[in-house]
Amino acid sequence: MAEFVELVASLIGCLQKSTCLGTPLEEKYKYFAKRKEYLETLKNDMALLKSRRCEVERESEEKVVSKPYKISDWLERSNDFITETNELNFEDTISGNWCGFPNYYRSQYKAGKSILGRIEKVNLLKEEGTDLFNVEEDFVVGYIQKNTKELVGKTASAFEKIMKCVSEKEVGIICVYGMSGSGKTEVLKEVNNQILKQYKSCNSEDGRDGNITAQFEKVIWLTVENIGPPEAAIAALQKGIQKELQLDDHSAGNRADKLDSALRKRRFLIVLDDMRKELSLEHIGIPWQTNNGSKVIIVSKSRPVCRDITFDREVEIELGSDEEALKLFEVEAGIGFSALREDTRAAAENMVRECDGLPVAIAGLAQTLKEIIKLDPSDVDVDVDAEWNGAFYKLRNSSVLLEKKNRKAFARLLYSYSMLKKEAQQCFLYCALYPPGHCIEKKELVEHWFWEGLLSSRERIKGQLIEDTTYAREILDEIKGAYLLEAVSEGGKECIKMRNLVRHMAIHLTKTIPDYDQFLIEAGVKLTDCPLIGRNLSKVERASLMKSQLKALTKKPKFYKLSTLLLQHNPISHFDDDFFRNMPNLKVLNLSHTNISTLPKSASSYLTKLRALVLRGCCNLTSLPSLANSEELLVLDLSHTPITELPDGMKKLTKLIRLDLSCTNVGEFQAELVRELKNLEELYLITNDSAGSLWGSEKEASSLWGSEKAASCIQELGALQHLAILHINFLDAKAFNTYVDSKDHSLSKFKFSVGGSWDKTKLPENSIVFIKSDFLVSGKPVSLPEDTSELHVMSNKDLYWLPISGRRCLDSLKVIDISGCESLVYLFERNVSHNLPNLEKISVKNCQKMEALISKEDPLPFALCLNKLKVIHISDCENLGYLFRIGMDSCQYTSGQKKIYSTCFPNLQEVFITRRWRMKMDKESKEPNPAVHPRPTDLVLVDPLELKKYYDFEKKDNPEEHIWYFPDLKMQIITSLPEELLPRPRSSNQIKRSRSTDSIEKLAASTDRMLLLSHLLNSILFLSRVHD
Repeated sequence: MAEFVELVASLIGCLQKSTCLGTPLEEKYKYFAKRKEYLETLKNDMALLKSRRCEVERESEEKVVSKPYKISDWLERSNDFITETNELNFEDTISGNWCGFPNYYRSQYKAGKSILGRIEKVNLLKEEGTDLFNVEEDFVVGYIQKNTKELVGKTASAFEKIMKCVSEKEVGIICVYGMSGSGKTEVLKEVNNQILKQYKSCNSEDGRDGNITAQFEKVIWLTVENIGPPEAAIAALQKGIQKELQLDDHSAGNRADKLDSALRKRRFLIVLDDMRKELSLEHIGIPWQTNNGSKVIIVSKSRPVCRDITFDREVEIELGSDEEALKLFEVEAGIGFSALREDTRAAAENMVRECDGLPVAIAGLAQTLKEIIKLDPSDVDVDVDAEWNGAFYKLRNSSVLLEKKNRKAFARLLYSYSMLKKEAQQCFLYCALYPPGHCIEKKELVEHWFWEGLLSSRERIKGQLIEDTTYAREILDEIKGAYLLEAVSEGGKECIKMRNLVRHMAIHLTKTIPDYDQFLIEAGVKLTDCPLIGRNLSKVERASLMKSQLKALTKKPKFYKLSTLLLQHNPISHFDDDFFRNMPNLKVLNLSHTNISTLPKSASSYLTKLRALVLRGCCNLTSLPSLANSEELLVLDLSHTPITELPDGMKKLTKLIRLDLSCTNVGEFQAELVRELKNLEELYLITNDSAGSLWGSEKEASSLWGSEKAASCIQELGALQHLAILHINFLDAKAFNTYVDSKDHSLSKFKFSVGGSWDKTKLPENSIVFIKSDFLVSGKPVSLPEDTSELHVMSNKDLYWLPISGRRCLDSLKVIDISGCESLVYLFERNVSHNLPNLEKISVKNCQKMEALISKEDPLPFALCLNKLKVIHISDCENLGYLFRIGMDSCQYTSGQKKIYSTCFPNLQEVFITRRWRMKMDKESKEPNPAVHPRPTDLVLVDPLELKKYYDFEKKDNPEEHIWYFPDLKMQIITSLPEELLPRPRSSNQIKRSRSTDSIEKLAASTDRMLLLSHLLNSILFLSRVHD
């Protein structure tokens, strides 16, 4: 009873001290009585608030809205509320025991009331968070892309380039392209995220600062659908943009026009990822000329995906170097190479190198190795090197692990392959026949496609080179555009290379797809036995055993469907007599660079469908069986072999389009054979010197060798109406002139040797060599084809100068090389320079009487302008006085001397001059005798334009040979003052620069400065001699 009285008294006391006596007592009591119920409600609401806060925070990280400060403010307020509520510690306050003291009931009452107030506030925060979470799409600027990886090397560089393009106001459309798996999407994800992060970091209320990348009102990322027709891809893109812009899809009007109108009202950035089809921005509804800073970035695996779109900038995502690949592997694998032993590091580097710098392949390798190893970082006793070496071993010896490692890379490459046309797919797989890392000459590859029949779906114009056909270029460009082949240069030739990873994918296709089981690929594999025995080869259509160290081909493999057999670069010296018996459909046989001396005689009976027989470089080849039954033959290549005569049955080869006898010992080519081979398009007849196969005019051909052995008659070549390439030895200048002036030919490529034989491998196409031959015919200069690229004249005793002045313009002539012409005084007259607009190199060797390159006695004031001239090489021309004399009329004078000279030789880079002094020795003193031979003259160089570098040195192997070399000569002129203004040299073999430069300075300071300067410029001499 006493306790009850105490409770009542306490409650009365509490109520008496209450400031809210106007509130009904029953409601006041509720705070006390339901305080624990309120606490449970608050705890539940707090949990919901925390959940909502995580959602909003996650959304704010993924989604950037137009007014991000509201989200930031709510996140801050909700966080403060949660912290304050936790600090109030309501649960401890109301969980005390029944004590009966007035202060206790008063605290419980206050706690209940405070909890109820917190419930009201938490509900308000939840509702506000709901509004932020469900923000309308129209207020969303863009979405942060997830799962980005660290950019390394080339990808980091590409990211910087793209960000720079985005920041440039004048740039509207950007094309980003690169090989599948090269990291294009990763780079663009980083670009997208960086732009949105910049937007979020803006402090001003409207969410903008001075950075243009933070000013986009809408950033839209769309992935192009490449399956189906272009119309389907366009419709999908339009729906995606409509969703981003919250446009009504059911309203009337053209969808593209509506999108165009809506986008023009805002500054946007649209990323179209993985575009592989030609899609029109206009048809999609994307305006590409807004003048408000909007951007469109098109990401593709090949650059020319949209030929109708003019890109303001193009950025290629290149594959990284070996060093960058290793760094990326370290990042992906989570290991530093510096912590590994040298042998472990070398093994890792080899495996990374096999990935060809492809990021997706490197990531796949790292992930597979990590799954094998599964190292525990806390285990300090583990042998890291042993673990990694063990993983390398397992990976190399497990086909399952290898397939897993390459799965992602193969998937990317396979998709690129699947986008190729069917013909291009077949041509691509053909490249897998070559060994790993092999550079395939472009001409050879395209021709093999043609011989195999892969390019036969379109007609080829007679005489048109196979590699120049439009269809061949289209297929090659399509494959290269998909980054499945790459163009390289080797030995100055255009080549094609297949990356190792791509080749593995191609071979994988030939083994896993039923339709492609016709390949047998053992190229580059060291074979001890012939792999053709004991295998089912009945379905194989293409086989390659290139570079496999085969020495003999025995037995009779059953290649009933075989059309291509590549056996080049093997030490094969022996064939079974019936080796070709079971190859009735063989079209291409390549035995280049083998040790065979002949083919089995039975081959003439079995190879009836053969289209190409390539025996180039067979150093032991001396004969061939009859080819009378191979009437389908298109190509016969016997170049660089010692064969002495053509095989029997040549007249039956009426479909032959190429005959290559270059560097053979075939000495006689019968004129009547030319008439039979009327479809020839390529004829290579520059044979070895010992053969002496020369072509002359009709009269000379009948009288030169007598009735037994007459030179071939050039008139017979007129029967070859489709001839496009001709390499040939002409008997003399008259025969050469007769052929060039005739209208019976239209050559695209040629090599002509006049007067003697010349090794064609030392010269590029469209070159002409005159060897001990006249340069005049009936007193007139010979005719040079307009597309001549190089002219070589050797050992002409009567050549006083090169008579090409006054001839038609030789636009293609780049090199003039003269050697051993003992009567040559100068190369050509001044006015000839206008006929040589593209001349790049002049070389003169061993012409003892030559005084200058250009005649000093020129009656006409022609300006000397060799604008493309880069190199001048002069050697062993003892009488050389100067190179050029430049008159005031040659260049336009401005305020400085540099302008005066630069118009004459703007691209001159190198002057290399060698002179050999032949000193006679006094018999008694063993010293040079000045009376017998004068002291060698000095070359004095005056350099008013300051040469960067020059050399004057003696060759170590010949102390009497002196060389003047100017490797860094660019936009500068070597000149000399008139002799009377120069100081005399102190000693021989000395370059005078400083004193001569002082002389120029004195001239410039004199009272008659302009008069003397005019005299100086009119008498400029290159490499003038100054005698003692």
